[in-house]
Amino acid sequence: METKEVLVYDNQHGFSRFLKKQFGKDINFKVYRKFSSEDNFDNIQEEYSFIFFIVYSGEDLFDFIKLQRKGVPIVVCSFNKEVLYKFKNIDDISLLDISVSREELINNFQMALHTYSDIYIN
Repeated sequence: METKEVLVYDNQHGFSRFLKKQFGKDINFKVYRKFSSEDNFDNIQEEYSFIFFIVYSGEDLFDFIKLQRKGVPIVVCSFNKEVLYKFKNIDDISLLDISVSREELINNFQMALHTYSDIYIN
């Protein structure tokens, strides 16, 4: 069985670089800066284990809509506690505060990868 990739939406590439550096030996990440009109996610369940969606501003939410309710777990990540609060009541997503320390961030990402990915991360 081929291991699925993890989709990372990160329009500033800060956290996608961090994820690749920390976990890239074990996980294949497909990074998007933004979605184009050609991006079609109809077969997303076959391609991806889950999604890290980094939210920096309200503009990112337009791209979030393309992924929501496609049957793939989404972990919404943000520095902005107000954004995280707004997502709190949505049942089919998880939240990750990325304003925490580097060690906490590694642990939180590792827990999400362990929970949603096909392979275990040490």
